[in-house]
Amino acid sequence: MNDRMMNNQLSLRYKNILAEYLKTGQETNLYHVAQFGKEMMNKETGPEVVVEMHLDALRKINKSKAYPQKIVDDSFTVLMEGIMAYGMAYTEFTNSRTEGYLAEIRKLNKKLSERLTEMTALYETAKVTVSSLDLDEVLSSVFNSTVRTLKADTGSLMLLDPEEGVLTIKRAHGLDEEVIRKARIKVGEGIAGTAAQNGEPLVFRGRLDSPQANNKGRMKYAKINSICAPLKTKKGVVGIINLNRGKDSEPFTEDNLALLSTMAHQAASAIENAGLYKDLHESYLSTIRALTSALEVKDHYTRGHSDAVARCAVKIAKKLGLSLHEIEGIEVAAILHDIGKIGIREDILNKPGKLDDEEWREIEKHPESSLKILNNINSPWDIKLTIYAHHERYDGKGYPAGLKGEEIPLGARIIAAADLYDAMISDRAYRKGLSREVVIGELKRVAGTQLDPEIVKVFVEMLLQGEM
Repeated sequence: MNDRMMNNQLSLRYKNILAEYLKTGQETNLYHVAQFGKEMMNKETGPEVVVEMHLDALRKINKSKAYPQKIVDDSFTVLMEGIMAYGMAYTEFTNSRTEGYLAEIRKLNKKLSERLTEMTALYETAKVTVSSLDLDEVLSSVFNSTVRTLKADTGSLMLLDPEEGVLTIKRAHGLDEEVIRKARIKVGEGIAGTAAQNGEPLVFRGRLDSPQANNKGRMKYAKINSICAPLKTKKGVVGIINLNRGKDSEPFTEDNLALLSTMAHQAASAIENAGLYKDLHESYLSTIRALTSALEVKDHYTRGHSDAVARCAVKIAKKLGLSLHEIEGIEVAAILHDIGKIGIREDILNKPGKLDDEEWREIEKHPESSLKILNNINSPWDIKLTIYAHHERYDGKGYPAGLKGEEIPLGARIIAAADLYDAMISDRAYRKGLSREVVIGELKRVAGTQLDPEIVKVFVEMLLQGEM
């Protein structure tokens, strides 16, 4: 039986073990996960191969993210414990040998220490790539982990512009700002370009007689140790990770290359997932914009208003440091925040003058109407209460429920500020849009009464710094 067939059988066996645990959540099944890790290490299989096997099995089993994150994390933790338990047992065994084996023991201990460091890096990388759809977070985490684990003096993570065929730096360590800004590596040029062209990892040990030394500008690499791995998705190479050590440092090894390749694979998977998620998110936004377009036909004022409020609310949410999931929910809620107005008569919506009391009562029904419209619609985000409460006031004098302070969902408080801002800067039949100075003055005036004062504080800072 060849190695490939054996690896396929092992992968299938592990997939069955992991599936049984995820389905039952029982500790007895976790024991089998740990034992598999020890068994693989006993066969002298590298830990990065075991981790890769786990991640591949997890992707196949948990495509729809049906299992709780804690159960998924526990399976990874126990697998790691199994691998490390084998490593510690092996260390105890080697330490029992006679004095003549001390040099070998020190070598093995160093190797084990390196392996444990690598496993920690793989664990951190795998955890963020499996759990996060925030591409910036994933790229930063993977790159920082590779630099730290492989003790690189300098390095870069570059993404490929497929139209121009060039690599540009997205993350860097130890490089000048000017180099980061100006770097545009053509595919096939230099170490990074060669890795991108061939789709294969490279170890470059700073010798002019290396197979890779036929690249343009090879002399500058004569005293540098480099390691480079491509980021490959189903569509091909999308980028590279390149790390360097100086001439006096220990050269990179094949083990280092295997580790970097595994981490690069995780980064590439995250890029692919983020792209798919972005496409799905854009499709979702297009659908809800189509829903709001029916309202825009009735209400000339709302034409473009919902999108403007959404853009403003997203900027405030990002400034407040909210998570990607929270920001996306606020964006969707902001686009739909006035959807309940679709049930209000056009003569009220488009009345040029002041509304009378009865007409105001009709307008104030729209949050409840929004809730009725959205009640039977499932959404990945908790947007219904946010939309329902976007006309509540911080002092409790708003509508429809008279919520006060932090009783009002944070997303609704953000949308309320963005909504007021867009209303003030927009032209009306009876006035032009207000100036920035007037808008800032009005926002400060209603802080603590109509609007959350902390959100106003952040918002005013953004306006003063020209971030809007």
